[in-house]
Amino acid sequence: MSKLRQVGQPVLVVLIVLSLLVAVGGGWWASNVLRDELLVPHAAPVVPDLDVLAVGSGRVVLSRTDLSETEGIWGLASPTAYGQVSTVASVTDDRVERILREFDGEFVAGDRVAMDAYAFAGDPLEAHGVAFEDVVVSGDVGFFPAWLVPGRSTTWVIFVHGKGVDERRQVLRSLPALRETGMPILAATYRNDDNAPRSESGFRSWGLSEWRDIEAAMDFGLLQGAEDFVLIGHSGGAEIISTLLHESEKVGLVRSVVFDSPVLSLETVADEIFERRNVPSVFRSFAKRLVSLRFNIDWARLDQVERAAEFDVPILIFHGTEDEIAPIEVSEAMAAAIPDLVTLEQTDTGHLYSWNRDPVRYEEVLLRFLAATTGDVP
Repeated sequence: MSKLRQVGQPVLVVLIVLSLLVAVGGGWWASNVLRDELLVPHAAPVVPDLDVLAVGSGRVVLSRTDLSETEGIWGLASPTAYGQVSTVASVTDDRVERILREFDGEFVAGDRVAMDAYAFAGDPLEAHGVAFEDVVVSGDVGFFPAWLVPGRSTTWVIFVHGKGVDERRQVLRSLPALRETGMPILAATYRNDDNAPRSESGFRSWGLSEWRDIEAAMDFGLLQGAEDFVLIGHSGGAEIISTLLHESEKVGLVRSVVFDSPVLSLETVADEIFERRNVPSVFRSFAKRLVSLRFNIDWARLDQVERAAEFDVPILIFHGTEDEIAPIEVSEAMAAAIPDLVTLEQTDTGHLYSWNRDPVRYEEVLLRFLAATTGDVP
């Protein structure tokens, strides 16, 4: 028996060491998955995954997918052209015919194209013929480019885009409706965006540092005559605005907030990534601890449902029931936690698709909310 013990103990030690190495290695790998998907700044990809089968008479025939047959208004992008598709005219087993408007270039049969949720290309002038200024916002880490659409009101809209390196184009969908209010519109950028200063780490922090850049945008507005603000955040922009509401001394100047497909719990998004990437559950908790240690991500500070009692401004949330990136259950929990502040507008669609699915309804709800919370009406 003593010999068995002598043999068994080293084997046990080896097994324990190997188990620890696997756990640490697996956790490190899983933390890198989160780093690459959540923290490394990179452009939001537009992936051509549809075939143009025919074009003519203001219509386009596309290969059939769930998205290509979804009613609504969508951008259509190829390497050489940009347009917009709307009404579905017909559907067969493998093709979808839709109304087409060509904005730039021409589509031809054989093109590979992508449906683009942002629906418009370029800037406010190119998309809508709306005059705007390229302005520069001074922040604590440098100078940030922004689009400024002038207006008559002293209440300003500051638009905060979601994940990407300059997704100001997200504002173009609702820009005509927002202009009807007379409020100036500032589409901001923040650290690690294109042509903006880099953070010291070079990584996103999902609002833990970026909120200062949006506060700087508020300072810019105040210098230009703004007296108060509406903050609009898409996707990850919601985390940035939420953190500003918790941290900034200027929170009293915020009249109301609008979120579209908001990330209100970064940890929930991380869990969705783990599911999508088939990361073994045994590595997940350790991986999130490693992300906290390696990249200074404070998951608790970015859980807005747990911090719901800290909000004190009216919030309108647009969220799709089919959102696979930022699950609608988080927005539902937020609305349940502070029902006197949150209005939740649900749509039967995916991430950032609420406007596309029903632009008229979206803009009606948006303008009604802004009129009720700011007094600025079309």
